Amino acid sequence: EISCAMAFCIICATAAFDTAAPLAAKASLRALFERSADTVFACPVTKGPLRSETTIIGSSRREIKVSPEGQRYPVREYVDLLESSARTSGVSLDELRDELVAAWSTRTQTQLFRSPITSWLYERGWRQNFKAAGFPGIEREYEEVADFFAPLAGGVVVDMSCGSGLMSRRLLRGAQFGRVLALDYSEAMLLETRRRADAAGLPLDKLELCRADVAALPLQTNSVDAMHAGAALHSWPRLELGLQEIARVLKPGGRFFATTFLQGAYGMRVPGTEAASSGGSFRFFGSEDELAELLADAGFPRSGIQVRREGRGCAIVRAELPAEMEDLSSSDADELSTAPQLPAEVTAQVTEPSTSSQRPSEAAGEQ
Repeated sequence: EISCAMAFCIICATAAFDTAAPLAAKASLRALFERSADTVFACPVTKGPLRSETTIIGSSRREIKVSPEGQRYPVREYVDLLESSARTSGVSLDELRDELVAAWSTRTQTQLFRSPITSWLYERGWRQNFKAAGFPGIEREYEEVADFFAPLAGGVVVDMSCGSGLMSRRLLRGAQFGRVLALDYSEAMLLETRRRADAAGLPLDKLELCRADVAALPLQTNSVDAMHAGAALHSWPRLELGLQEIARVLKPGGRFFATTFLQGAYGMRVPGTEAASSGGSFRFFGSEDELAELLADAGFPRSGIQVRREGRGCAIVRAELPAEMEDLSSSDADELSTAPQLPAEVTAQVTEPSTSSQRPSEAAGEQ
């Protein structure tokens, strides 16, 4: 592999023998350090495309993502695309107060998952406990995801709130998509996703890790073919905004698959978890209809929404945008332009979890 220093020497030597070469030489040198704008990632504030810039000083190499407005986002083991990550000045007292309030108000839904302890435990018993609520298990979930996303093969898939990478690894291994993006708010979860993918022998250069807030997705409008969010919706403090963002970034014909909890998942209703949380609990949804209504409010046409129940309290969500606006019926077109008021159409199917179909890897967890 040619080094940047060697490339610089070659370019300069070429220019010395060709008086017409200086402009071309400068362009070639610039291409080593600046790349064209990405077609998917975006500034979380303006939604403008990001380009990569690389700085090399000695043996030190630093990469950043830059927005058209000049906002600069750091790239570590993952690209950090939170709105606050581009801040260059110090934090004022008011901003510090707001951050502390936000951290406290999301202490269960968001802050809990930023702990390295939680990321370490996630596949060592935490996720496996969801079986009691009716979750099918990651292998069966992946089979359904792969089938639902099959018409979108070759495109861009996002694993939102990827956690430790349970689904991200399967999407990567399945080689169904041209790009696999794993997004999470938690730094610890992103590092665990990377570690587990590496341990599984998967190509890390094919897995794009990004720190992101689902309520302010750093993705361009109509840039994503498929979006997955496993066991996640109940953990999003600004759920309504998050669903609106997902509808925004999906291409026409794009699909969204999610799993989450319904009330009664563990045998009883939990008071204080029916609506937007105060931060001390997750959000357990009252019914399949409630989830379908949230999706319709976010911009998904009612005819493209299916929500079913598995076991006592696992909700499996499938939502699809129309391939073209003109393919919408007049009623669906009205729903996309106005806030819907009528109950959404859903497919509700109640089944008890089958232990016989549970695979050994689901019970033991991947190590």
